[in-house]
Amino acid sequence: MYLRGPAEAAARLGPPRLAAALVAGAAAADPPAARATGGCYTRLFAFGDSLTDTGNFISYSAAPGPVARLPYGETFFHRPTGRWSDGRLIVDFIVERLIGTPYWPPYLAGKTAEDFRYGANFAVGSATALSQGFFEKKHLNVDQITPYSLAVQIGWFQKLLAMLASTDNEREEIMATSLFLVGEIGANDYIHPIFQNKTFGWIKPVVPLVITSIAASLEALIRLGARTLYVPGIFPLGCAPRVLFLFRGSAPGDYDLATGCLRWLDDLVVHHNTLLKAKLADLRRAHPGVSVTYVHYSGEVLDIVTSKGRHGFDERTVLDACCGGGLHNANFTVHCTEPHYYRIGLRSRPFVPAAFGPGTIGCFCPGSNG
Repeated sequence: MYLRGPAEAAARLGPPRLAAALVAGAAAADPPAARATGGCYTRLFAFGDSLTDTGNFISYSAAPGPVARLPYGETFFHRPTGRWSDGRLIVDFIVERLIGTPYWPPYLAGKTAEDFRYGANFAVGSATALSQGFFEKKHLNVDQITPYSLAVQIGWFQKLLAMLASTDNEREEIMATSLFLVGEIGANDYIHPIFQNKTFGWIKPVVPLVITSIAASLEALIRLGARTLYVPGIFPLGCAPRVLFLFRGSAPGDYDLATGCLRWLDDLVVHHNTLLKAKLADLRRAHPGVSVTYVHYSGEVLDIVTSKGRHGFDERTVLDACCGGGLHNANFTVHCTEPHYYRIGLRSRPFVPAAFGPGTIGCFCPGSNG
């Protein structure tokens, strides 16, 4: 599933803003071995969902859907690449600035060690922190939930590390001089149930399980020798146009007066991010020689929503999708790959959209931003 609106708005500003903030922090945390080579890091390894996926979903899916068609990829690559964006994602800017190369393959598209000389991207659109089997046991329809959860992505990394490093010394050097971006991940663990009519009471107990899964993956990377890890929180789901459309019959008191977003869903996000930050603090105490940094994506989104004019957005449309029809341009029957609907997007509002995976929620806003 693919969310649109303020989250995508943050990502419109993301390449110059979110990426720059992360790059600044990561540069300050350069491991000595990496600095000696003249670069920030030798490799970037990323895990997550369609906020970060640069082609894994499209590589394995027999029916990838709209992401395989224009206008996805239109502005920078001039073709669909599997990114849920008209151009580059935040992570593309990070790898370009930290590693110094625009070439960075999705894991499923690489074949040799040379393909992964700058690292790899393991993120998959619609990915969850919990396994597909977890949701199946909870009697959810898993057709839109990829089997390639975070734990599976960590397994892919272990296989790749064995390919790249034939000795313990080589493995240690790779781990010590690489940057690990773990997330954004977890939003789909809540979005999938929400779009299958599960209640807040059903979803909230899932949050600690999601955090435990993320922590287990971080622990696995640290045990392998990772020294620098960045872990983003999730975006405010209550601001997503398709969510606002789905719950369009909500009572006025269900909305936050300052943002216009659904309060109960954003409270869920705050709960997730609070537990995540606490778990990261535990990891820092347990591993004092490891840098574990929380990335506050949610704050960037809420800043855009509450300070619309400062960021160039109209107060009336900041919560709207950039194309489509119906309330918030979020009618479920309208797809942005239909030429009429994506051409009505405002070309003055370029973006790199924030996504939580492929499926029933899709959006694209044409623009000049790569």
